[in-house]
Order: sequence, then structure tokens, then C-alpha cells
Amino acid sequence: MGHSPNLSSPGLPLVHLGATMNIVQPQPDAAAQLPVANFPKQAIVVIHGMGEQMPMDTIKGFVRAAWETVTGLATDKLPNPTEVWSKPDGRTGSLELRRITTRQTIPTQTFTDGVRSDFYEMYWADLSGGSTWNQVQDWVGGLLLRNPLTRVPRDVFLAWLVLWLIALTVIILSIAAALPETASIGSANFWDYPPLKWLRGYKGWQLGAVVAALGWVATSFIVPYFGRVVRYTRAKPDNIAARKNIRERGLALLSELHDKEYARIIVVGHSLGSILAYDLISYFWAEHQGARIVASGTPEFDALREIETALADPTWPAQPAVEAFHAAQTKFSHLLRIRPKPVGKAIDTRWLITDLITLGSPLAHAEFLMAASKQDLEKRQQDREYPMSPPLRELLDPNYLQAARDARFPEGTPTKLLAFPFGGNEWQLHHAAPYAAVRWTNIYDPALLVVFGDLISGRLAPVFGEGIIDRNLRALRCCQSWSFTHTKYWSLPRNARRVPLRIRELRYALDLGGQRRRL
Repeated sequence: MGHSPNLSSPGLPLVHLGATMNIVQPQPDAAAQLPVANFPKQAIVVIHGMGEQMPMDTIKGFVRAAWETVTGLATDKLPNPTEVWSKPDGRTGSLELRRITTRQTIPTQTFTDGVRSDFYEMYWADLSGGSTWNQVQDWVGGLLLRNPLTRVPRDVFLAWLVLWLIALTVIILSIAAALPETASIGSANFWDYPPLKWLRGYKGWQLGAVVAALGWVATSFIVPYFGRVVRYTRAKPDNIAARKNIRERGLALLSELHDKEYARIIVVGHSLGSILAYDLISYFWAEHQGARIVASGTPEFDALREIETALADPTWPAQPAVEAFHAAQTKFSHLLRIRPKPVGKAIDTRWLITDLITLGSPLAHAEFLMAASKQDLEKRQQDREYPMSPPLRELLDPNYLQAARDARFPEGTPTKLLAFPFGGNEWQLHHAAPYAAVRWTNIYDPALLVVFGDLISGRLAPVFGEGIIDRNLRALRCCQSWSFTHTKYWSLPRNARRVPLRIRELRYALDLGGQRRRL
């Protein structure tokens, strides 16, 4: 590793035997006896987007931007303070993957002894392949054949027109390549009509070569790249097994991390991976009933009431009310995180996921990609199929009104709450309320003329709730990007004199040391 091993090193576990120090080789059947780290650790799960991703490509660049090039966060009491280790870890679900482990940070208000970070890649490209051109064609057709006035959002309207132009061009070229020069209808030659007459001077084999080239692009790029979008976002029979396998791998990873030595979990999703990250948090929260139960008279219940008070503010979503929600959300998340770890078969009441960070997220176009229309999306949200931030407040059963009064919820006699009585003095938050405890930060870069900036990204607060923290890179840097930035959210330019704004925003959202708020 380039230094002498010691007990605080993130290398192999060590034990002292008299005056000697021996490396303990872990045995599969002795995992429970392995020494446990005596310092706080946090896990960062990074979920890649669409395309032919290679294992570890995403995570290495991400760690470099988030940790290895950061100054002032790593402790200076050890050599090579920003050094990392790439270690095998079966929890990732693939032997092709490794976790990347850091040294500890400086002491902070959240972690008084500092904290070490383990970065994991939730790799799912191997589970989402196998799409066919017909499936992609069907998906594209569904995007094209819709009412542009009611079912195409304004921010993607230009891209929708470009998609139509491309589709028409391919259709015309295919027809021209197949038509003989003498093709006619009645006395009129087909080639006399635009746009075919503009192609009349080309030979059939030339047009055929163009069509063949387009076919090669479709099978070599479009199907492998956008086929994964079809595979995950469309609940059609051919895709159900793949969607199940992808989600099960992600939930298994979160469950393993939640059950082990970590004090905090951060989930980061890029591009299509942000939809998967959103889904995983939704399912994971719904599965963890113990974390959703709070007892009146506890600090957790007081924090829940503060959330309700912020949401009941008649000025919502004015900034003071949103800030009060974020403060109460952070407090509630902290209290759920520090609940005692269960012993034996006891139910785990902790909730360790503090943050969801979405980068270049197509969730901004959910009504276009994930629903039949804006009304359909809103109906799914109201049905608690798609959780929101802040969570949807439910109409309280009239039988529970007295219990709500006794619990001193806001609004005098409350009619809407995030939780309902669960027996005795306990209340349970509903299954679509993860963002009562998870802070959601969305970093995006608005596009111009389709290709400048990031067309795939966009604001999420208008779509999934005003509790989301939207960070507009164009507004923050005061100018439009003149390059395609969808793949650049953690890319570090060579020889840059200053850390790019996008990297600073990412580091701020991650808050690896817990410096800007008490997590």
C-alpha cells in the first residue's frame, strides 16, 4: 500500500499477538468473528446511466472528483491523505466490481472522529441488454405518435421535432432506395414529387448504402444504448424479468450495506440510473416498516411534527417554509440514523439513507417517459405509486382525529398527515414517504438547441415536489454551456486552474464529511 500497516488502515484486518502483528485471512465461515472497525464509515452507492458501461469505469472517475482531488477534507495526520484502495467486495453482486475505500476525513460536527467512505458501483448494464430493434422502434413510435399540444412538454418539444425529422428522413431514404426509377402512379412518376425528386440524381445502390449505414448505426449504437431505456422504463412483458433482476440487485446491495457497519448511506444516480435510484429508495423505504414507526413523546416524533408544521404552512412553497421543511427533514433523518442497531432477530428501526443525488436526470421528463400524460403522472403520484418530496399528506381517517389532537399535530384539528396511528402511542409514516428522511438534490444543466448543455436533465421540483433542491448549473455559472454536458457531471478537465462548478456542486451535495449540516 505504500506505507506500514496499522490498525486504522483500510487494508486487511490486523490483530496484535504479543510483540508481533499478523494479517488475519478472513474465512467464509468465520465472518461473524472478524474485527469490526472502530471508526465511523459511510457508503456511497453510484448508479450508472444508459449505454454499454464497463464495470468500474463510472466509479473511478466519480471517486477522483469526489475525494481524491479534494483539499481540506482528508485528515493530514496520515501519509497520502486522499489515497484510496480498490478492494474486492461480494456485496456488489458481481466479481467484476470492487469497492473503493478512502482514509478518514477531518473531525466534523457530524463525525467527531472523522469518517471513512466506501464507494460502491451499482452495476446493472449486464442485466438490461437483449433489447431488439423492434422494441426500440415501438418505444420511439410511442414518443412520436402523441398529441404535441397536450402530451409533449415544452422543454423537449424541439427534441421531439428533431426526432420526427430523423424518422421521416430514414423513411424517405428507405423508400427511395427501394423504388425503381420508373415507379409511377398513373401517368405521374413518383420521382417527380418532393422530397423524392431531390434524391433523383442518386443511384439506387448509393441510397441503399446510406440506408445500410443507418441500419448499422441502429444496431450498433441505438439499440444497445437506448434499448436499456426501453428495458427499464417500460413495464411490458418482455421487460418484466430484467426490471425485476435489476431492482433485486440494487435492493440486495442496499440491504447488505444497511445491515453492516455503516453509519450513513448516500445514493447517487446519473441519467437513467437516477430513475433506478429513485425506485430503489422507494421500494427500500416501503420494505423497512420498522424505520417508519415513531412513538409519540420521542425526539423522532417531535421532528415529525416539525415536518408537518412546515408542510401545513399556508405560504408553502415559499422559501421560509421550504427551509423549515429541510431543517426538520435533516433532524428526522439524523434521529432515525442513530437509532440502536438491532440485536439478534430484532426488527431494524434505523434508516441510514440520508441523501439522494440525481445528476442529468430524465425524471424531469417523467410525464413524457414514465407516464401517458401529465395527468397520468399526477394520478400515479396521488395514488402513492411515485413518491414525492415532500411526501404526499394523506387525508386522515375521521376515527383518528382525536389521536391527532392528542399528539399535538399542527393545524389545530389536522385533516392531512404523513403518518397514521399504529396502535398504542405509535404512528407509522406511509409507504410513499421516504423523502421525509431523505434529502433530494438534483443537479442539472439546461439545454439550448438540443445539443448544448444537457437536454436529458431538468428541474425536478415542479415534477416531484418543491422539497427537492434543484441546482441549475447554467444559472450558477451565469452562461449557457456550449458543449454537450450530460456525461460531464464529475469529469475533471486536465490542467484546470479552478475546480469546475459542476464538481463543486457535486461535492457540496455529497457533504462527505458532514460539515455543512449535522447529518
